[in-house]
Amino acid sequence: MAGCAGQPTWHSGFENGFPGSEWLNYDKGAYSADGDMPAGRASGWTIVDREAGEPVFSGRHAYKGWIVRAAADNHRAYPGIHVDIPTPLVNSFMVYLDADYGRMRAEDWIHFGTWGNHDAVAASGRWALHTLAVRDRRLEFAHTAPFHGEYIGPRPQPEFPLRRWVRLTAYIHYAGTSGQVQVWQDGVPMLRADVSALIGNPGTRLRTAHWGMYANGGVDHGVQYNDEINICTLAGPLTELTREPACP
Repeated sequence: MAGCAGQPTWHSGFENGFPGSEWLNYDKGAYSADGDMPAGRASGWTIVDREAGEPVFSGRHAYKGWIVRAAADNHRAYPGIHVDIPTPLVNSFMVYLDADYGRMRAEDWIHFGTWGNHDAVAASGRWALHTLAVRDRRLEFAHTAPFHGEYIGPRPQPEFPLRRWVRLTAYIHYAGTSGQVQVWQDGVPMLRADVSALIGNPGTRLRTAHWGMYANGGVDHGVQYNDEINICTLAGPLTELTREPACP
């Protein structure tokens, strides 16, 4: 891996609970402390324990988001952060997806990560919202230029792996009125794109992000685990994007 300056700026392995010292203390009813589906919901999330037999990548705990039926609106079962982290940065995280691709339509998607530069507190900064998800069995961006990103990995593009831990690493650089994002999957370059909806201050900083189970309402099943989410800042933009950058 290419080097990364310093220690992680932000980290969660879900060892400190929710909100703990890491997550925004905001919940729309999707969080379940006991792991039962919240009443009236089609999707929810919790923090699981390795001793209960759940997949945990590192330590004792991990995030689990799950869907039990289709919904009228998008499923949103995840915690989020509001931060002020300068870019360029590297965000690495572990994902374990358990879904049945045969039950999903070509237009269905399950999300892995969302990033943006909007300061929700100061109400400043134009949204530069961009996402990473799996759709039609394969990894893709959304809300970038091109919209779904440019695929740069091995051909033909493989299906996203199911029922095992996968390392995703995102390099994000907001540069005022332009930007760039690239993603590696287990060390292999997969997607790149421009982020063009940036304007003014804070057009160089990450302000909001979330990872976990977010999907269109037509998805009627699925479980996603996350662990070891790291964000680290870089001393300057990367000039070599073949090797996966490291976030210690």
